[in-house]
Amino acid sequence: MKKSLLALAVLGAFAGVAQAQTSVTIYGSFDAGVRNQRDIDAAGHSRTTMSSTGTYNSNRLGFKGVEDLGGGLNAHFTLESGFNSGTGELNNTQNRLFQRSAFVGLGGQWGSLDLGRQYTVAFKTVGAYDPFNYKFTGIIPLTGASVSAGTRVDNDIQYTGTFGPITARAEYALGEQVGGGGNNSHAAVGGTYANGPLSFGAAYTVRKPNVGTTAAPNYQDNKNWTVGGAFTFGPARIAAGYQNEKQDRATGGDAGQKNAWVGGSYDITPALGLTAAYYHTKVDANAVGVGNTTAGKRGLFIVGATYALSKRTNFYADIDYAKYKDGLETASTGTNTILTQSSLRSAPGQDSMLGFSVGINHLF
Repeated sequence: MKKSLLALAVLGAFAGVAQAQTSVTIYGSFDAGVRNQRDIDAAGHSRTTMSSTGTYNSNRLGFKGVEDLGGGLNAHFTLESGFNSGTGELNNTQNRLFQRSAFVGLGGQWGSLDLGRQYTVAFKTVGAYDPFNYKFTGIIPLTGASVSAGTRVDNDIQYTGTFGPITARAEYALGEQVGGGGNNSHAAVGGTYANGPLSFGAAYTVRKPNVGTTAAPNYQDNKNWTVGGAFTFGPARIAAGYQNEKQDRATGGDAGQKNAWVGGSYDITPALGLTAAYYHTKVDANAVGVGNTTAGKRGLFIVGATYALSKRTNFYADIDYAKYKDGLETASTGTNTILTQSSLRSAPGQDSMLGFSVGINHLF
């Protein structure tokens, strides 16, 4: 009896140590609001919607785990799913449960090495000089500056290391195509410098996506680079950036797109914040499909405000105005539909659009 009690006590002690060394966190963001858009087509029609994957902040439900392996080494994982606040559905048509993130890795003083589906180097780098800090992503085309280099990528092997004010990143995502080589692969390097009020970063991405069809694949080179910076002074912050992409076409030559942005934010009170920015997107001729030879431009001006009810809950509102120029309209469904900002307009003949949003965001 005494031996049994002793064994139970020892097992209980080991269980307590294991629990102390391992932690799993459940977290998320729930964003629900109403958005009105005017002049959504050439006839000047309007539309009011609620269903979204998050107007101000992307909806998500996530799980993070960390285990202390000793000697400064840890094992960790992240699983993150997105959802529509109006319908409760997954935020993707492929019905991926963990479409936002699904990776596992090892970390230590030397940095972190992660494997799986995760945010790309370009996406993480652009975040350092986004005026809106990746808020209102469904309205702002800035995520396209990294989307074209991949917001997230599957089968990714990524290294991140922070050394003083410098954060260095590198990744390689396997193409997993028959015959090997670089078909469908993704490689990138990037870095961010943050010291006091100043931060800036840059990233370079090389991909080889399929510009053909599933039945007749045609893999062509895609190159993307971005650079930008931000400066904080008192309650204010200004940020600016630039992105350039070139995509080789199956029929010869290449197509390109460019994104440039500048903006600033100001905390009027500890609870009330205001941000404004301008985003310019330009798509070169032949960027959409083989038969499309017309370039297009879009200029977007947006002002957003937030009021914090607590550290986890805030009201938000925005007004945004987009102006379209030249003939590029809806994206082609044919070959060469690679450049993600090619769909500048929502309908043929549209030359501008005005939007208003208001809602509430809760973090948990």
